[in-house]
Amino acid sequence: MKHIQAFIATTFLVTLMLSAMGCSSSDSTPEPEPNTSAQPPSKFDRIKIGMMPKLMGISFFDATGRGAKDAAEELGVELVYDGPTEDNVEQQAEMINTWVAQGFDVIAVAPNDPDSIAPTLKDARDTGCTVLTWDTDAAESSARQLFVNHTPNEGIANTLIDMMIKGAADDDGKLRGKFVIISGTTTAANQNTWMSLMLPRLKEEHPECELLETLYPTENERKARTQTANLLEAQSDLKGIWAITSVALPAAAKAVQDVGKSGEICVTGLSMPSLMRDYVKNDTVKEFALFNVDDLGYLTVHMAFMLATDQWRVSGDLDGVELQVGRIDGVKVKGQEVILGQPLVFNKENIDDFQF
Repeated sequence: MKHIQAFIATTFLVTLMLSAMGCSSSDSTPEPEPNTSAQPPSKFDRIKIGMMPKLMGISFFDATGRGAKDAAEELGVELVYDGPTEDNVEQQAEMINTWVAQGFDVIAVAPNDPDSIAPTLKDARDTGCTVLTWDTDAAESSARQLFVNHTPNEGIANTLIDMMIKGAADDDGKLRGKFVIISGTTTAANQNTWMSLMLPRLKEEHPECELLETLYPTENERKARTQTANLLEAQSDLKGIWAITSVALPAAAKAVQDVGKSGEICVTGLSMPSLMRDYVKNDTVKEFALFNVDDLGYLTVHMAFMLATDQWRVSGDLDGVELQVGRIDGVKVKGQEVILGQPLVFNKENIDDFQF
């Protein structure tokens, strides 16, 4: 596999070396040592980056905001981190148009609806604004220049199934009985992709796994808890819950705990250690997964800066290459997508090692 390292030095020139393939940079000067504390040239000081989460006020996007602000301070750029108060694509479009009118250099968006936001992003791009997506990609028609992803979709889907097998499978390793997936919204691209990748494997390897109708409580903890409680009452023989948003998993765990079924129903999914610590320690949840959320925000601002300053200079087939970007090592490239890393699985043994 090709291995590439990208080092940001005092001039913030990103140098990419293809060590395994024998390719080299067109610049013959010696490669600089990594220096993530370096300051960018003064001509970049006024770069203004608008970074928009799906919504403000939930722990996941609070954490990505922390990482984004760390990177902005490191790079010396101006960062506006803001978004709608609900997972609403119309509000996102209005804010993007405002940022364009205010002359932002870069707009990085985590779309609530990949298709609906595409025309707005295309319009922003047509004005000369640098446009990228993060966390969730937009439709190809958006003309976005780069997508900053957290993990490979296949990795998330397989990890979700593997955790359920570990917690709820029969002695032969097969899932049998009733299970449910709790998502966010019906238009949530990440969750829809993960579910679409889970279903074929479940059908092939676990034909007796009965999936009940998916729950869609939006990104609302109260709704997620209520919907889970109602399901538990209606399906007394439920064997497992996949809650695949950072809001849904702690809500589902609370609902299971409240009816006294901790340890009887396998509850797993995707969320943050800070939200799940108590449920893991009292055995309501044995294990769950995610990624380093702070680092996703940090990586997004670094990539936004590189795009805006024409430092994202790479050539050839980059699928599978690995980058070091600031404090993060092992960032992978797949076409016009950069991927933070593989899913992290959290359990009672390691959860206190993570503070996000």
